[in-house]
Amino acid sequence: MSRVCNKAPNLPDGSVAEQSLYERVDGPIATGSAHFMRAGSELHLMHSDLELNDVRQAALRVRCAAAAIRAGLVEYRSSHRVAHELGFYPVHDERLRAAGGGTAPVRETLTTARDADLVQLDKAAVEAIALRYEEGGDEAAFGHFVTALTAFSADLDGFAAHAADARPADWQRVAWQLLTAFDRIRIYGQALAVINILGMTPSAVAVVGAGQGRRNGI
Repeated sequence: MSRVCNKAPNLPDGSVAEQSLYERVDGPIATGSAHFMRAGSELHLMHSDLELNDVRQAALRVRCAAAAIRAGLVEYRSSHRVAHELGFYPVHDERLRAAGGGTAPVRETLTTARDADLVQLDKAAVEAIALRYEEGGDEAAFGHFVTALTAFSADLDGFAAHAADARPADWQRVAWQLLTAFDRIRIYGQALAVINILGMTPSAVAVVGAGQGRRNGI
């Protein structure tokens, strides 16, 4: 079981059946997130290759990243489908509301996490995520992630198909675009993980908030 990208790492008050439900939804997410982060590694190494003018290796990195994203999508979609079939989302949303005293503690969790450098979000992004939870719960929030990743996968596949023949000007533009798009989706997914882990455990949010706050001055 993943230690960073799951819905609920510990449910001491949950039934065996409920724990099993979480494990069936979390399993594919953990595998999908492993593929997703490998894709990010390939895209960062692509930049290293381009700095050394190794376009052939950079093109290979893009193809590897595209394959990893496709593999990740298979897992994320599997989790989404299982969550629908087993009625997971109402169960999870109710747990989030219970943890927040009646309302899912999205704003306070993300704000505290942001101040502790656990996630990079501005106020507008926090509000957008909070509204998505209010309108459609975890199903809408995770569905948005899958939709965004699907669009990114299509763009990545499109460039990967002719990366070996791309012009220098194409590399200068697309290389930054791919990293920016990847990071945007990663930060959003990171926010969901923070909500699902810290938001389910109010005491954890309190501990994070009691720390020294931001330490990174970059």
